[in-house]
Amino acid sequence: MDQNKRPFIFAGILVAVLAAGQGRSWYLQPLRDAERDRVSAQNDLNDAEAEELLLMTARSRIEDARAASLPPSENDAQRLYLEWITNLAQENNFARAQVTPARKERRGENFQLVSVRIEAESSLENLSRFLFQFRQADLMHRIRNLEVNSTGTSGKPRMEFSLTAEAMSVTGAEDRLEMAARSPLRKTLDADAVTLQVADAAGFPDQVPFLIKLDNETLQVTGLTKDGWTVERAHGGGSATLHEGGAVVRHFPVMPIRRDRRFDEFQDFIGNSLFVKPPEEREYQPELTGIENVTIAPGETAFITARVDDYNADVGDVTFALKTEIDGLKIDTKTGRLKWETLDDQEPREYQITILATQQNNPELELQQGATITVKLRNAAPEIELPATTVIWLGRAFKLAGKATDDGHEDQLTWTLETEEPPEGLELNSKTGELSWTPPMTFAPGTHTITVKVSDQGDPPESATAEIQLEVKDDDAHYTRLAGELTKDGRAEAWFQNSRTNKDLTLYVGDRLQVADIDAEVVEIQPRVVTLKDAEGTWHLALGNSLRQRVRAQPSGQ
Repeated sequence: MDQNKRPFIFAGILVAVLAAGQGRSWYLQPLRDAERDRVSAQNDLNDAEAEELLLMTARSRIEDARAASLPPSENDAQRLYLEWITNLAQENNFARAQVTPARKERRGENFQLVSVRIEAESSLENLSRFLFQFRQADLMHRIRNLEVNSTGTSGKPRMEFSLTAEAMSVTGAEDRLEMAARSPLRKTLDADAVTLQVADAAGFPDQVPFLIKLDNETLQVTGLTKDGWTVERAHGGGSATLHEGGAVVRHFPVMPIRRDRRFDEFQDFIGNSLFVKPPEEREYQPELTGIENVTIAPGETAFITARVDDYNADVGDVTFALKTEIDGLKIDTKTGRLKWETLDDQEPREYQITILATQQNNPELELQQGATITVKLRNAAPEIELPATTVIWLGRAFKLAGKATDDGHEDQLTWTLETEEPPEGLELNSKTGELSWTPPMTFAPGTHTITVKVSDQGDPPESATAEIQLEVKDDDAHYTRLAGELTKDGRAEAWFQNSRTNKDLTLYVGDRLQVADIDAEVVEIQPRVVTLKDAEGTWHLALGNSLRQRVRAQPSGQ
């Protein structure tokens, strides 16, 4: 081969190779574009599936939230949550409990928050049981804040606490009148019975186990039979008690993930004295107290109990003695209780006495204080006239005038309430003896025994006491409304519905309507209005209104 032609041959071969490579790229390009399109479509599909999964998860969470939500109405949500918290506090034996509605707050268009505040006194066990049941409940709620104060220095001291509970109401939740299913107990349930019957099981679960509340007792339903429900009594603590027929059985829904938790798991925590406050070193300032002047009549016995406050009991016992000698006058050296039995012919005058207190192992402690025992002829005690019992309706103003007689001037009598813890808001006029009270709708129905005392200004003053039972009842006239009216077979009928008991009542012209303190006759049924007549006159009740919203059309006698 010609050496001069060789470079030209190599150059031709190189050009042919490059041309072949460019031609291959040209016919493979559509395949590469198709592969890119396939990968992009697969990515779009994956993104769409992920978004659909997130949407399905969000929808499921919203439905779960609505199922555990309070009703969407702000007032219904506040009322039902307040009632639920009040019942839970009563079931756990909170003392001096004050349950009041707190703030309401709307968060956008999807949900709102309602709050309830509790101030009470409780043991650690009862407070823990309250919090355990609170967390068990299938509700969207939480404890927003909790403050506990204990000053006890030994044992298991009681605690004063305040907490605020906050619950959620979700838009689109079920609009209901009760927190959960409830039904009257068909017959009395003895303390040792393990089977009960309810009047209506609608709304209760059809699978066991589930929890119910009966008065202040928690029961677990373990079986459903044609003869009733088999139950485990006093579930979670406490003791089984007798429940009268008609008592309300309430369902207590529990979150599924917490159904297996038992309050017994927290016994070690409760057994520890977590809230015992260590005693502090302090300087004592002993003081002889409890010694007061006494006035008695001849033949009566005078009592005075002396005591020493603010002393160090670890040093030794306190001993009491008399520095006065009077016939029949004695004092218990250990308790400080002075007693003097006067004679029937004891001379009326003032008798001066002096009591001395000393402490064993502490010669520096020597306290004494004098008192006067006056012997005088006694004036007659006043007499009180009060009914043995009276009925008060929740939300209704109550007034009852007391009456007392005395051998002195009756306008100088003073009235006082002697009940240690009278219902909140109950007042007694110290001059007229009038009892007045408007129990709030959130107050728990029940019977409260009130002791009233009247005192004169005689010399010495005398007093008398009397008891009256205040029967606080739900104002069913507030919950009973005119639900409808129609004419059937030429006869008009009116329908009334009680939203508290879920009971309906059908009445005709001439029938008698008795609800709370309302006792009236149905005298006319017209479209959208019913006319009632009682001792006070004639009343019109419009469709949808409660009995408390009736309007007097004509007073009695006109």
